[in-house]
Amino acid sequence: MITNKEDVPLTLAVWAVDDDYDYVNQENYISVTQLIKPIKQIILGMRVTDEDTDVSDLINAALGTSIHSGIEKAWKFNYKKNLKSLGYSDELINKIKINPKKEDLKDTDIPIYIEQRNTIKVDNFTIGGKFDMVADGILHDNKSTSVYTWIYGGRDKDYCLQGSLYKLINKDIIKEDFIRVNYIFTDWQKSAAAQNIKYPLNRLVCKDIPLLSLEETQKFVEDKVKQIKLYKDSPEEKLPRCTDEDLWRAEPKYKYYADPTKTSGRSTKNFTSFEEANEYKLAKGNKGVVIVVPGEVKRCMYCRAYNICKQRREYFPND
Repeated sequence: MITNKEDVPLTLAVWAVDDDYDYVNQENYISVTQLIKPIKQIILGMRVTDEDTDVSDLINAALGTSIHSGIEKAWKFNYKKNLKSLGYSDELINKIKINPKKEDLKDTDIPIYIEQRNTIKVDNFTIGGKFDMVADGILHDNKSTSVYTWIYGGRDKDYCLQGSLYKLINKDIIKEDFIRVNYIFTDWQKSAAAQNIKYPLNRLVCKDIPLLSLEETQKFVEDKVKQIKLYKDSPEEKLPRCTDEDLWRAEPKYKYYADPTKTSGRSTKNFTSFEEANEYKLAKGNKGVVIVVPGEVKRCMYCRAYNICKQRREYFPND
């Protein structure tokens, strides 16, 4: 049973727990999205049951699923009408084939594959995944995420690995050596876009991220499978800790306070490095104090093992 400790209204709780995804219930099956996670997150995630899940833990996933389902529906069932309304010609629209069989394709056709699942065998494990879309040989992945992801590029490595694995599994239809990530920002603000040059100009933007070679990807898979076999039954204390990069940890802040006795309130000035903060302190006659504030840890909030992970308690001791 899934708990509802936060008393999420029933109208939304029913939506949040609704899950018709075609999960693979197969021994030694590992999904692409699971494989790219830190080894600790993979192993502890395997030990979580639905008894450890609360409705509030499912909201982010439900939002992402709703967006993906809407995109899939628009392409599978209404693509001709939708493309027509965007001004595309009947000639081009008629060339588009959704999830075609290879033998049915003509040279002039534009194949578009949507939500297709395939697998490969590595050792005694099956690695599988379902991509969002492959359009005319280009792999597309739709991400509903925060603006932070765009500004700091903190997940580019994950997206590269995800795309590389999809290509390894689908070499026959993914032809290009990049993944096109389509961002849908959940917290985008028009006013912020006008003030920050790093801020995305629109709520919907895309970015092409280069993929690994097939050889590099194959080695990554083999190495990760070895790790899973090695640590599968190990207690948490024996698992490799998640690194700052694994945790999507923000950069630390260095805060200068002119009055060392008043560091609980607003700082006098903030810096991005200790050296800059210390130089400023020296320029003020070496008065005051520099306080280092560790960067915020973000990945824990999206981790299936949040409730059982001891390392997480170091960052969120009150949860």
